[in-house]
Amino acid sequence: MPQVAIIAGTGTDTAASAALVLAQDGFDVALLDADESARTATADQVKSLGRRVMAVRTDWTDGGSAGAAIEQVCADLGDPSVLLTVVSVADAGQLSALSQPQWTDATAAPLRAVFLACQAVLDPMTMNGGGRIITIADPGGAEGENATVRTALEGLTRTLALELAPLGITANLLTPLLPVDQLGTRAARTPTAAEFAAQAARTVSMLAGTAAASLTGQVLRVGP
Repeated sequence: MPQVAIIAGTGTDTAASAALVLAQDGFDVALLDADESARTATADQVKSLGRRVMAVRTDWTDGGSAGAAIEQVCADLGDPSVLLTVVSVADAGQLSALSQPQWTDATAAPLRAVFLACQAVLDPMTMNGGGRIITIADPGGAEGENATVRTALEGLTRTLALELAPLGITANLLTPLLPVDQLGTRAARTPTAAEFAAQAARTVSMLAGTAAASLTGQVLRVGP
């Protein structure tokens, strides 16, 4: 039986590229997002590759909507072996200049979406014998990034990796290569949205494959 990949957050080039790569790798794909046009466009491309696909309207700020969407995927396609969540980490501006609603939209909402998605797949993944949780911190081609969201995602990924290892579930995070990262590696430039999408999709393919079965708790920097 084909494996199933759930993609939470489909309104970016990165999500669409990853969906197509996973379909090429033999996964059936479920696209869960509130943006109907993004779901439909990507679903049509996945169908053209001969894979089963479903697109479900999902409000990732609502736990009930997230849970219902995952249940529908399990009923129609099967239990997921991959959860890919794409989160915007584009710079929202200086904290001192943000209103409370702007801060919530830029910081709290994306982190809640990742939490709800991960929580909703734990039972079906466990029944499936394990799985891969992959999160992408997508800059969307922006020059700056929301460091608060990226840092929180790194901590969440490591927590998930520790807690879920006994269940056979791995958790890894993809982020853009910073101009200078913690290891002192210097990037020539910030990748464009298209470059990041292509590189991230190839890395998702690797993480979803058998070669990465023991790779967990890692933050993988994706460059141009």
